[in-house]
Parts: sequence; C-alpha cells; structure tokens
Amino acid sequence: MDRPKEDQTKYAGVAGGLTGCTTRTMCQPFDVIKIRLQLQVEPIHSQSQTSKYRTIAQTIGTVYREEGILAFWKGHNTAQVLSLAQGVAQFTFYERFNGILRELTAFEGHDRTRNFVCGACSGSFAAFTIMPLDVIKTRLVSQDPAGGYRNAFHAVRSIYQHEGIRGMYRGLTPAIIQMAPLTGGQFMFYNLFGNAMKRIEELPQDALLAPAELIICGALSGLCTKLLVYPLDLVKRRLQIQGFSKGRQTYGKHFICRHMFQCIYRVVHTEGFRGLYKGLSSSLLKASITSAIFFTIYDKLLYLLNNKF
Repeated sequence: MDRPKEDQTKYAGVAGGLTGCTTRTMCQPFDVIKIRLQLQVEPIHSQSQTSKYRTIAQTIGTVYREEGILAFWKGHNTAQVLSLAQGVAQFTFYERFNGILRELTAFEGHDRTRNFVCGACSGSFAAFTIMPLDVIKTRLVSQDPAGGYRNAFHAVRSIYQHEGIRGMYRGLTPAIIQMAPLTGGQFMFYNLFGNAMKRIEELPQDALLAPAELIICGALSGLCTKLLVYPLDLVKRRLQIQGFSKGRQTYGKHFICRHMFQCIYRVVHTEGFRGLYKGLSSSLLKASITSAIFFTIYDKLLYLLNNKF
C-alpha cells in the first residue's frame, strides 16, 4: 500500500543527518587541504620559494610528513557534529518548506524556482545554526601541530573568554550570503539535472534514478554552485581565524582584517584577484565528490526509511 504523500518527509531529518556524517568521514581530508590552502597568504605556485604549501600533491605530502596521517582528520569530531546538525536542520527545513510551497498557487509550474527558494532558506537557517562549530573546526584544522587548542571544548572556552560570543560567529555574514545561493543552487541544479536525465530516458518524474546517475547529478550540482560562491567561502575562512594568530605561527604571514569587505579588498590588493580562488582545485574536487556521495546516499536512505518504517 502506498504511503500518503505527507509522510514522505517524515524521515528527512534522519536521512539528512546520517548522510552528513557519512560524507564528512569520507571527505574530511579534502576539507583539511582546502582550508590550509585558503588561509595561506603566500602564493600557491609550484615555483614559489616562500610558500609552505605550493600544490595539492605537495600539500598532502607536507601535512603527512610533518603531522602524520591523522592530521587529515583534524577537527573531525567537531566536523561530524557540524555535519549532523547541518544535515538535520537543512534537509528537515527544506522538505517541510518545500511541502508548504507546493500548495501555493504562486509556485505552480515553477519547480526550479521553488527548489531554489527552499534550498536557499534551508541553507541560511543551517549556516546560522552551525556557525560556532564551523569556527571551531576551521581553527582546529589550521592551528600549529604543537599549539593552539587541545580540543573542541578548550576551543569553546578560549574563544568565549578572549573574544566573547562574537568570536563564535566570525564569518557569519559571508556564510549567510554564500549559503543561500550555494544550497539553493545545489538543490536547483540537482533537480534540474535529475529531471533532464529522466526526460532523456523517458522515465516518469517520480521515478528513482540509478546510483550512477544520482552520482553524476550530485557531482554536477556541486561543481556548478561551488564555482559561483567560492570567494565567499575563502573570505569566511579568513574571518574565522581573526584573533587566532598565536595558534598559527608556522604557516607564514597572518592575514588581518575586520569585516567582509575589508577582507575582500585586502585579498585582491595583496594577492591579486586569483587570491580569492586559492584552493579552488581542492574545493571543486571535494564539492563534486561530497555532493555525489551526499545526494546518492540521501535519496536511497530516505526511500529506504519511508518504505521500511
């Protein structure tokens, strides 16, 4: 017997949370490499004589040689909590809000617009919810091997003691601005590619695509959206390490700024326009793999939960 349509969102939060934890475990090393490259003021170039990190391959080798294999999972526990909270908040909000907008006549025949609006709102809500965890994760990933915070609890205490509650929300503005088009575009592109694939194969719109096709749609959606908002992600990371210079003594120059616009200006002024795209290759690789895994697992898990319970 088919389940009522309203029950299909019942396990959206559970599926989103479990999916977030799974993808984080698999893709955390890409995040570590990306953040290290984003925060480096010196040029990212194979011929640079002043840069600690010069290429993705060299960065991987340097991190492994200096800090060991576990360094690729620095901040992993915090990142797992972050992924769980983000997955639950984002997907629950998305599915519920999408259900509400489906009933509005203004969105009839405008599925792409509805998907974008729902994704944008859910992403912004999730970004605000998990921002303190994101700040902690960034600092744990980017701190000196023998310095900085001992663990996430020490980080919370130190940040609150020395920087106040404001320190826990450093980078919130670019995060909110970034998350709306990032998440909204991700859902929109994912549904766009999925619907296009169904039309090519002459499948009904409610049909479930094969795993390989879900991977392709997820990877393409991740690539398209990341290209649009990447500079805001870099600015967010630079803002998150303000006030943390003592914990980053071995990574070259420390970047100093007070707000988003000053950060953008100083990056362009000192590092050039390409400075806004530092770590892009690693980020695109991470985004495509993460999105492919995320949406594939989410769709399959949600289908399984809705039909087994």
